[in-house]
Amino acid sequence: MQIDPRSVAREIPGIFDEVFPQLTPGIVAHFNSSAERFAIQEVSPALLALSKLQRAMLFELGYSVGERITTGTPIDWDECVDAALRRQQAFFDARLPGEIELCDKAVAAIVGANLAERLMEMSRERGLPLVLRPPIPGMEWIASGQGDFSVGHTLIEVKCTAKRFSASDYRQVAIYWLLSYAAAIEGRGNEWQDFVLLNPRSGVEVSMPYAAFLSAIGSGRAKVDILQLFQSLVGSRLTR
Repeated sequence: MQIDPRSVAREIPGIFDEVFPQLTPGIVAHFNSSAERFAIQEVSPALLALSKLQRAMLFELGYSVGERITTGTPIDWDECVDAALRRQQAFFDARLPGEIELCDKAVAAIVGANLAERLMEMSRERGLPLVLRPPIPGMEWIASGQGDFSVGHTLIEVKCTAKRFSASDYRQVAIYWLLSYAAAIEGRGNEWQDFVLLNPRSGVEVSMPYAAFLSAIGSGRAKVDILQLFQSLVGSRLTR
């Protein structure tokens, strides 16, 4: 059975302990200390408290609204709910929500507008189009998947947690780079050059070139050495 790369990053951290031994709590805190803020409309705690939806589903709904805003598509709440449920079911045991209340729509609309405004600003700053759901190539038992957004060779991953970015968030962008690098060597795609972790709920983002990221977490290994080690671990796990 093939596993989505996002699930690999979340559920099989042991692989990353060998490939990226320096991706420690301390280095995660260091990365988070470089976070920058961008302008948002805040979600008030009182409004958030009114929502009875699972938090993951609520903010997935906001993500779906943001996607539609970036493409100029009118907001259809039934379609947004369907899209949010499909995304959640791909990674989690999501439940079909009941009626979407006005407070749910209000939170989702704020988060979606924050997300869309920042994404479109990044596209304008770089003079490049925003790409929705950029393809993530697979490898061995790791299935192909989709990222959240990209602009040029910059991968953009969206997180709506109330906390800071976690080790699993950084593992996720690490495996996305590994898969892109493997595909680029084989002539199947392009290597990601930069990444952005973006939180439209808190208005915080971490932006970093992959070269600096890999230098910090890869124990001084060259890119090709990192990939070869990863391939050996992926291959050995397949034979167990």
